[in-house]
Amino acid sequence: MRKTHHERRRPPPLNPMRAFESAARHLSFTRAAEELGVTQGAISRAVAALEEHFGFPLFERTGSGLIAAEGAAAFARQVGLALDRMTEAAAALAAQRTGGRVLVLQAYSGFASRWLVPRLPEFHAAHPGVDLRLASAHDRAGPGGGRFDLRIRYGKPPWRGEASELLFRDELCPVCAPSLLDPRGAPYPVEAIGELRLIGLRWFPRDWPEWFAAAGSPVPADAETIIFEELSVAYEAAEHGHGIALGQRRHVARDIAAGRLFEPFAPVLRREAGYYLTWRQERASDPALQAFRHWLLETMRAEG
Repeated sequence: MRKTHHERRRPPPLNPMRAFESAARHLSFTRAAEELGVTQGAISRAVAALEEHFGFPLFERTGSGLIAAEGAAAFARQVGLALDRMTEAAAALAAQRTGGRVLVLQAYSGFASRWLVPRLPEFHAAHPGVDLRLASAHDRAGPGGGRFDLRIRYGKPPWRGEASELLFRDELCPVCAPSLLDPRGAPYPVEAIGELRLIGLRWFPRDWPEWFAAAGSPVPADAETIIFEELSVAYEAAEHGHGIALGQRRHVARDIAAGRLFEPFAPVLRREAGYYLTWRQERASDPALQAFRHWLLETMRAEG
């Protein structure tokens, strides 16, 4: 039943707006659910609530996916801008009450746990007035699309509406615990990897096949594999001797230096893609953002 003019003037329900904006941006309920950490059914119900409010569909379902209905894409862009403004207003209020600037960084869990978190005390010591808050993203090719000041992104620029700066290129090498193989025997012949359990990531199923291709060797036909969702968990499994993982060299440098992991095979998979720090272009002059950007880049350069 169509809404009357008076009913249509009522503000739409706020809670479903974020789900709708994410679904419209991705044109996928599944990807919106992954981004927001909810079920696909929750996204569907949120969109249905908005469609009930407006009295007409916001998406057209086709055999190839979703299509935003007439006017829905423009509405989603305005909703995104409004969510940005709400986030910025909340950050300003928090900064006013805490006496500092709140800076929200979204980072992959592997990068955050292995590289960033151990070095954060250095940043806090240098910039005590910046309240840096971390939001975790799954270790997959694209981070979630929540509202953040900065992101660590994997891939190749450009990203729409975001400035970016390269942190490091992708360099993957097999790593394992000394309890699994004797480091004194390294580098081992590539064929020896067939006797080990391979630790893989659900979001990067091509990592091992591409490493074997770079090493000039076929993937062992009977290779035993264990798959994890999170890179940080895969590294933990490797440290405890459960198998051999493909480690991003920047992530595992301290673990190798400490003797928790080592590189038993010489070949390294190098890609053009890399890890980038990104930020919204209109926020480029933010002093707290620039303080973190300069600290991060200088720390990266100092460590080679």
